[in-house]
Amino acid sequence: MKTLTFKYTKTDGSISYRTLLVMVSPNTMYEGLDISELEALEMAELELEINAAYKMYLNEIADIKEEFDIKHSYRRFDPSKMTEVKELESV
Repeated sequence: MKTLTFKYTKTDGSISYRTLLVMVSPNTMYEGLDISELEALEMAELELEINAAYKMYLNEIADIKEEFDIKHSYRRFDPSKMTEVKELESV
């Protein structure tokens, strides 16, 4: 995962300095697993297993967010309003 620090200027001109653990990056493409080669039954089985694993992942992330008291800290930032962007080294 990437962590960014940046200066954010809102439309009203107010400025804040932020540190963001990036969950989603700006993108114009769909990305995912191409399962075209699988049979219909395999697709259904895969979807069930992936969905179960993803649900476990989301539950673990929710537990961590609660542990660090950041349950309501998800934000979206317009890249055109971000300056002085720096990527921090991973721990």
